[in-house]
Amino acid sequence: MPRLTAAVLAALLLASCSGSGGLAGPSPGQGTNAASPSVAPLAFTRQWRLGPVADIAVGPQAVYVLYAPPTSEGALANATDTRLARIDRASGRVVTAGPFPFASQIALAGSVVWIGPYNQYPGTSSADSRMLVGVDAATLATQLRAALPSDGAQRSLVANLASDSGSAWVAYGTHLYRLAATSGLTLASRSLVGVATSIALDPTGQRLYVGMDAAQANGSEASVTEFVPATLKPLISASTGGANVGGPQVAAGTDDVWVSYATGLLGQVEHRRASDLASLPVAAAVHSNGVRVFEISGMVWVSDTMAGLLICLDPHTGAVLAAWSAVQGGVVAGDDSSLYFGDINGVASVQPDSRCR
Repeated sequence: MPRLTAAVLAALLLASCSGSGGLAGPSPGQGTNAASPSVAPLAFTRQWRLGPVADIAVGPQAVYVLYAPPTSEGALANATDTRLARIDRASGRVVTAGPFPFASQIALAGSVVWIGPYNQYPGTSSADSRMLVGVDAATLATQLRAALPSDGAQRSLVANLASDSGSAWVAYGTHLYRLAATSGLTLASRSLVGVATSIALDPTGQRLYVGMDAAQANGSEASVTEFVPATLKPLISASTGGANVGGPQVAAGTDDVWVSYATGLLGQVEHRRASDLASLPVAAAVHSNGVRVFEISGMVWVSDTMAGLLICLDPHTGAVLAAWSAVQGGVVAGDDSSLYFGDINGVASVQPDSRCR
């Protein structure tokens, strides 16, 4: 189904369901659901208008933003002109580097920012579409480059990244790696039973989760698997949704994991227990295919790009605590003190709402 058609259908479904407890994006002259928190525009404390944002990583001294500069045609994502910005958290000063062609994700591991590629077109043979790059976190000077293995899968592949101060984890195609943070030395590796679509490390560093689509392009089952971070030994796996429509996205908490995925017309959010990946009850809500969940310092955030919403959920029940309209945006990152939101215009700092804590 063409993307535009799917977006229109999802918007119509969201609007039709807004009277049953779900949230729909605001429109002129239309009120929001009385049973749900009111939807107001997202307020920024500061904004950097860099262009469309692909990913954000937050460190103690700086915020790192992967973005595409605006062109003469406006703010448009550009796979071959993706840049990296370093924003000093104290002064707000911006330093940029790039381009990094086909870059899609970033992760801060110690003193290195790792940049993962996106094989945008199935079967892309360009080396840049498989190039993992490490840059100095202070200067953004390129220090390391490593080519990921060529994968015969005729589908788009993303180098999904997770990190802590000592390691970087890369889930790409049917491969999973643990790398030394500053040298890029492979510390552990293994094959995956599916094609990786997301990865997350829990805040304690004790559990690593990988979301996977079916290995075959016409497969019917997606999954989430928990691994030992150091050895990559698989511990437990559970079936989930999102097969053949982008696969599941995972966000890890201390003792739980949130999963989001598209279904074709609507999107779904799941809450699972860390110990056995058993499903936990989640309050009913309506999401579009553009749904993605993030867990930051115990707060659970849902960005729904097709519905134009940023939502925070109760971390135990999944009930909506607050919601804001956010046009064409979908990346959330942060820590205990600050929240950052990336959209088509750039990145902004947002004061976390007290209702979301």
